[in-house]
Parts: sequence; C-alpha cells; structure tokens
Amino acid sequence: MDKDFAQGTKVIAKDGAEGTLTGSTSDCQLTGCRGLRLYVRWADGKLTKPCTKGMQMKEGVWHIL
Repeated sequence: MDKDFAQGTKVIAKDGAEGTLTGSTSDCQLTGCRGLRLYVRWADGKLTKPCTKGMQMKEGVWHIL
C-alpha cells in the first residue's frame, strides 16, 4: 500500500476540519472515475470516503478540494 494512503495520514476538509485515514481504500464507483475512495475518520467519529480525484496531497497531508 502506498504511504500516501497509510493509516494515520492527516486529511483536511474544505472547512478546516481535520481527520485521519484509516488505511482502507476502495475503487471509486462513479461511472468513468479512476480514483480511489480513502476512508477518513473525523474527530466527531464520522467515517467518510472521499475520492482522490477531489483531493490533493500537499506536504504529506491530503486536502479535500
């Protein structure tokens, strides 16, 4: 597994909220999309699965665009 998708990698949402990757991924199911869904656990306990096609990696941190 790529280190960019490793458990504990930081994720920052558009609103500045911070979460961490669980280490799990899945293929995006949107028609024609070749991205990966990254499983993100947020401070409130919620689990989301944003697609890498709507994210950007900067200096070891994922940012949701």
